[in-house]
Amino acid sequence: MPGQERLKNDILSNDLCSACGLCVGLCPYIKTRRDRVRVIYPCGLDQGTCYSVCPKTGLDLGEMDRRVFGREREDQALGVLQGIYFARATAGSKAPGAQYGGVTSALAALALQQGLISGAILTGGEADNPHPALARTAEEVYACAGSKYVGVPTLAELNRALRDGLTGLGVVGRPCQVAAVRKMQQGNLPGAQFNASAVELVLGLFCVASLTPDFYNFLAEQVKGEKIIKMDIPEDGPVVETSAGNYRWSMDDLRPYVHKACNLCLDLTSEWADISVGATEYDKAWNTLVVRSDQGRGLLDLALEKGVIEIKEYPPQRLPVLRRAALNKKMRVLTGKGYQGGLPGCPVVPEEYRRQIEVQWGGVSQ
Repeated sequence: MPGQERLKNDILSNDLCSACGLCVGLCPYIKTRRDRVRVIYPCGLDQGTCYSVCPKTGLDLGEMDRRVFGREREDQALGVLQGIYFARATAGSKAPGAQYGGVTSALAALALQQGLISGAILTGGEADNPHPALARTAEEVYACAGSKYVGVPTLAELNRALRDGLTGLGVVGRPCQVAAVRKMQQGNLPGAQFNASAVELVLGLFCVASLTPDFYNFLAEQVKGEKIIKMDIPEDGPVVETSAGNYRWSMDDLRPYVHKACNLCLDLTSEWADISVGATEYDKAWNTLVVRSDQGRGLLDLALEKGVIEIKEYPPQRLPVLRRAALNKKMRVLTGKGYQGGLPGCPVVPEEYRRQIEVQWGGVSQ
């Protein structure tokens, strides 16, 4: 497997890095400032773990399905799943700053409280100044609640925690970060930190795209020094709540700040997580929750037993809307001029998967 030089030439220099953060800390010569990942000095190694774990290199959808779940997907829109629900944290379990139903922070806090994980790798900080964080208590999880839409190299904190001797960690991340963790778990990577029990739980977030740090400059110009309290990006465009009121823009205003790597990403719903969580785009009091693995099912059952979250049937009329959004993202990538399966930044889509994507997309796009 290639190393640092190929990572720099194939991914970093071509602006294909999604700022997952997993390479940061694997190599002492890869550093980050905000989401800018850079090689500061050549390591001289022909092979390296940095290239192996990068979610933008050598990612094959069928192979990943088999390795994570032991089978290939039937639903090309949402991936392997055991169930899909509307969910929300109960009143006593919802973090004050949580987004929508507060499910992600409630589940991460529960996993810590019950000893299922030793710590949670999260994105903390304010909406306009997010940073990687390690939470060891439920209170620290709640302090990180709320969506941050700028790409944050959160997995750099995972490497730091593993070097400090922690195991059995939980990770909350974007689709690219989920893919990176799964590659780390399945590769024969050197170092004591890469063991089977390093990561016990993966909670994935729905993600259309993440934004570059240049978005901060845009925000600063627009809000003119007002304190940013919360941010949301619904279907009709981004909304920022400040100390003086709300600001709203169109999706077109955001496009200049979207990471280039996101334009080659097929995954809307974190398809290799144990549980995936996102907005409903229908009712702001609830989240969409997708259970994918047996481990995810066990955590959901525990959360229901403890009264931490509540669920209800996913509205049948809304499921085609979600599937259409997921398939539209895939088709935009597969039919775009920048996609060439197997090249840097482009996941490999097995021929049968692609045929099924086109058939299923035709079935929901009418």
